Parts: sequence; C-alpha cells; structure tokens
Amino acid sequence: MKNASFQTLLDDLKISIKFALRNVISYVLAIIGVFLVTIILIAIVAAFVFVPMLLSSGGLESFTIWAETFNEWSTAGGMTIATGIFLIALPFVAPFFVATGALFGMAREIVESEGTSAEGVFTWYKKKFFSLAGGGIMLFLFILGPIMLVILGSVFLFGEQILNIAFIGIGSTTTMNPLISGLGIVWFALSTGLMTMLFPAIIDGYSVIEATKRSIRMGIQYFDRVFGVWISYILLILALLVPLIIVPFTLGTFEPALMFMGVYAIPMALILAFVLLPAVSIGLTRVYMILTAEDEDLILQEDEDEAGPSFIGGL
Repeated sequence: MKNASFQTLLDDLKISIKFALRNVISYVLAIIGVFLVTIILIAIVAAFVFVPMLLSSGGLESFTIWAETFNEWSTAGGMTIATGIFLIALPFVAPFFVATGALFGMAREIVESEGTSAEGVFTWYKKKFFSLAGGGIMLFLFILGPIMLVILGSVFLFGEQILNIAFIGIGSTTTMNPLISGLGIVWFALSTGLMTMLFPAIIDGYSVIEATKRSIRMGIQYFDRVFGVWISYILLILALLVPLIIVPFTLGTFEPALMFMGVYAIPMALILAFVLLPAVSIGLTRVYMILTAEDEDLILQEDEDEAGPSFIGGL
C-alpha cells in the first residue's frame, strides 16, 4: 500500500474529498477563524516592521520615495530591492503557514478518528505555533531560496541585463521566457513535492529540521506515492481553474463569457477554500501515516477494515 498505482491515487483523492465534505462545517468555521487571526497577526507584524521604518527613515515622505524605487527595476538597486522584498516577506508569510499547518492538525484528527471540530484548529494553532511558523519559513526558503540564489548569481556573473533577458524579454531574448517558465514549473513541482510531508511530520511531533529531513527522505524513498498524490491534487485544482483561464483567451470580453466567469468564480472559490484545501491536508496526512506505519500494522489494519472504519480514514 506504500507504492502508487492509479487505483491507489484515485482512492487517495476519493477518501480525502469524502472526509473533507463530511467535516465541511467544521472546516468552514475553522478556516474563517484562522483567517481572521492571521490577518490580525499580519497587522501586528506590519506594525513592528513598518512603523520603525517610518520613524527612522524620515517619515511618510521618505517611505514614499523608497516605495517609488520599485519602478527602477533595471537600475543598480534592482536586485537590492528584490532581495529586500524577499527578506521582508518572511515574517508576513509565517502566519499563513501557521494557519495552513493548523489545518493539518485537524486532518490528523480526521485521519485517526474520522472526525474533528472547529475548535481543534485553534488547539493546534496554539500548540504548534512556533514549529508551524518555522516550518512555513523553511518551506518558503526551500522553494524560493534557490531561485533567489540563481538570480543573484546570474546578476553577479552577467550583470543586471540578465533580468531583461530572462524575465522581461527584450527583442530576440523573448525566446528564453518559455524555457525559464518551464524550468520554474518543474522546480515548483519538485520542491513542493519534496516538502509535502513537512507539516504532517511537524504535527507528528518532529522539530522543523527533523520534519524537513523526514519529508525530503520520504519524497525520495516513496517518490511515486508522494509525488503521485501531490500532482493529482495540483491537476484537480487546475481543472477547476481551467475555465477561468480558457474563457478570456477564447471568447475575450464577450458579455455572456464574462457572466459565466462571474457565476463560475464564486462556487469555484468556495470549493477550493472549503473542500479542496482541507482535502489536500487530509490526503497528505493520510499518506504520511501510511508511509510511516509499519508493514505489520498495515496488514492488521486491512483485516480490521472489513469490520469497521480505519485509523487512516479508509486504508
């Protein structure tokens, strides 16, 4: 059961979506609650970051001048600004990752007992706050850190004109854009896939460093299962987003098309937020528990499944 097959991946999707729908009310309340808490935390972080900056940089006028420098991407300060944005973003993304990680705590409860409550997310939020924040920062650095290093190295070796060649595309250099985009997609899929077991491992009691090692090791050892289920969720999400992508390119500003997009976007967003996001956390947690279980436990659980529900949500 630790290796992937089409039926196994299909079962992963079906079981996770089934339990997400079964606990949808709890997830709606939990997501709304942690969203409000996250906004408050981000406001607090912003106050700690920008208020001292305003006071030390000469007030609002100096801050406005600093903000306007973002338009000077091609100047010598372009990479300095980009690096600054990258570093400043770290404390702001942490609350989002804590909220996301807390959902994995709820998922753990569902996988173990097939049920949870909205209050459970705040229990995990408080209990694992610093670990989840550290895990979120580790995830952020793992995915975007190498990209920043490549950009900085390219600028150091070839000058800042490489930014125009690789990302903006001036003149004949536009042919590089598809290559850069393709490499970016491959890296995103690979890096996120290797880190899919990070939050389940943190919820399981591992430190951020150990959870990172464990996630990467599991991603390599069980590559087909980990990446299979992760890519399955990505494809499912993209399938929901395809109409919003295709319609503007095929029908343009045709009024019925715009009406369709408006009508479709609302239920699609609700499904993504309150069904698929919980399903992803449930599915990844379930896979984590399967991959970390002893083979003897899995054989015993298969026998027990014939008589009742499973501790891993229908193995």
